[in-house]
Amino acid sequence: MGCLKSLIHKIIFIALLTAFFCLGGWAFVKKLINDYKYPPREVFIQTEANYADFSKISSDYQLSRSFNLFGYKKINAKYLPTNQKITIIDEDKVKVADFKTGEIEKKISNLLDNLKDSIITFDDFKILQKGNYIAGNKTIPYIKFGAKVKNVPFKNVIGVIACYNTINKNAKNPSSKLILTIVDSKAFNPVIISGFVQALRF
Repeated sequence: MGCLKSLIHKIIFIALLTAFFCLGGWAFVKKLINDYKYPPREVFIQTEANYADFSKISSDYQLSRSFNLFGYKKINAKYLPTNQKITIIDEDKVKVADFKTGEIEKKISNLLDNLKDSIITFDDFKILQKGNYIAGNKTIPYIKFGAKVKNVPFKNVIGVIACYNTINKNAKNPSSKLILTIVDSKAFNPVIISGFVQALRF
């Protein structure tokens, strides 16, 4: 009797789920997802203030947010004229001090070692430049790097990794934010990343 009741519940659930999607449920879910990922800019600026003040960012950059899964959260900015994506990740494995001490190079090397058996990873990783962006009154260290993409023939990329600290609302300790962009080496334009970072305010 218990098995029959369980089977009936499963059939009812599948029927309801099928009806939900057949009656426009998927469009409803898709709208909810898009509304979360691409809120109006004024809403984004208010809700993502833990990252920075984005009010000075040019409208050439489309701001969006990703779902917070497993405590890992990121937001994105896409430069619309070229579709270059910039990502800001809220995590504490990389520190601003790592850029001053050179520890960042070791951390990147360890990460690449862990990914060496992945389908796509980097070979011939080289740091091309080190420097600082100035965003308002904050100095944001960065490294520019070049690499070959493993298992993708003739694919060379250039990227930038930068880092800054903020104090999130209701948090006692500073939080590290990692800025990352990686593009085809032929398409890399340093103004796209520098223009974005230097427009941040804190």
